[in-house]
Amino acid sequence: MIRMFLLAAMASAGLIGSANVAVAQANYPEKQLQLILPFPAGGASDVVGRIIASELEARLRKPVIVMNRPGGGTTIGAREAANAAPDGYTLFFSSNSTFTLQNAVKETVPFDSAKDFEPIGQIGTIGMVLVTHRDNPIKDVAALVAAAKANPDKLSLASFGAATISHFAGELFKSSAGIKMVHLPYKGSAPAMNDLIGKHIEYHVDTVIAVKPQTEAGTVRPLAIFSAKRSTFLPDVPTLAELGYPKADIISWGTLVVPKGTPAAIRDRLAGMLEEAIATPAVIERFQKVGFEPAFKRYTDWPGFVGKEIAEMKALAQAAGIKEE
Repeated sequence: MIRMFLLAAMASAGLIGSANVAVAQANYPEKQLQLILPFPAGGASDVVGRIIASELEARLRKPVIVMNRPGGGTTIGAREAANAAPDGYTLFFSSNSTFTLQNAVKETVPFDSAKDFEPIGQIGTIGMVLVTHRDNPIKDVAALVAAAKANPDKLSLASFGAATISHFAGELFKSSAGIKMVHLPYKGSAPAMNDLIGKHIEYHVDTVIAVKPQTEAGTVRPLAIFSAKRSTFLPDVPTLAELGYPKADIISWGTLVVPKGTPAAIRDRLAGMLEEAIATPAVIERFQKVGFEPAFKRYTDWPGFVGKEIAEMKALAQAAGIKEE
């Protein structure tokens, strides 16, 4: 009799607990949210994150507070987000620099991209560009490859930092073309671009965001895009795939995630709102002003997706000797 009473009480408690969870999800959100960004304020990724925050805030009718947590190659912010309560009140926006490249160059990372996060959806992409200064007599990729093959390790290829996507893209190009060039890592895009404009370096890999205004000003010449399709921001620039290097395909993709265990109902609601926001002309225009191409995507297999890219980038890092600074 006592056992039956205890079982009944436990069942009742379970039903009450489930009911409370259901009510909490139905009333979501009941308080302000926070969006963690692993970048300093003011950069393009920060701008994109703040656009996301403002759009979700308008639709959820609750404040979405942006929390900048730069440092550690984006791992500081990622660790904080991974350890947050999975209740839908902590969001995290970052790119493959966080979710895959960190794993490719570090022995240990303080989070697991596949196991610690669940995706809301990809927001969009930023293209990478192979660029040279305006007065370089070598004016296309074919001539560059020919010159590099004739003079191994004589030409230089700069990036905006060791183990960044700029570095990975450059090594992917060299591997695909079968050439050897000296890697010159910089401390950021601006100093690398300034040296390119000043003709202190010959070739550089940077984002469409950085290259487009310099192209319009006539100070640099873009040679190729690192993607399967042409950039809407530089439509006259061919892709490396078009030029015979289909494996030289790498972009910076930005994705919104939540801590693992966040209820599916909340994830689905956020995904629907995000997809709706990204399709609006005003948001598209705001993204495009910073060179960000909106492209919403729901992941059917997030662990498989990041696992595959981590393996590919790790193989490239090992082959090319890419290491963190």
